[in-house]
Amino acid sequence: MDHAFDDQFLRALRDRDPGAEGRLVSTFSVPVRCKLRGLLRSPELIQDASQETFLRVLRYFQIGKTLDNPANLPGFVLTVCRNTGLEYLRAYTRHDQIPPDMPEQADERNSPEEGAVEGERREMVRRILADLREKDRNLLRRVFLEEEDKDRVCADLNVTRDYLRVLLHRARLRLRSEIERGASAGKGATG
Repeated sequence: MDHAFDDQFLRALRDRDPGAEGRLVSTFSVPVRCKLRGLLRSPELIQDASQETFLRVLRYFQIGKTLDNPANLPGFVLTVCRNTGLEYLRAYTRHDQIPPDMPEQADERNSPEEGAVEGERREMVRRILADLREKDRNLLRRVFLEEEDKDRVCADLNVTRDYLRVLLHRARLRLRSEIERGASAGKGATG
């Protein structure tokens, strides 16, 4: 790395001298990419962050700012690089980072036993629904599972709201009967 940076070089950057800009980029391209590779994984992001780093450094000098000591230029470029890399990391990270002082979340999943029981119940409900008449099964599914608008169900079935209530009551009675029949059959099989 060329360490011969002086006030004249910084003035040339301020004045947008193409030779000075080229020297800056060629001198710091490898260190900037190495630093960014430690922060970012995507080659495209590394390329973008590298270009942004040089753009920010050049803009700094072009607006008339300077460094007290020209020998600090390498540290300045790498600091701008690190900050740019961290900005890109935050902007392009898929998920927000978890704060270190955040308490652990409790595992709210069912235990294996509860999962097995729940699975058996789901299977039992599927079998019972399959045993119901298609008309009752569709009515219960539309009103209770899909929570479809009851006026729409009435219109499709060509019935009044009062008669829909009667149909739902009958379908629930038949469902309850199937459940009880399935429960008693299950007890007889295990007992």
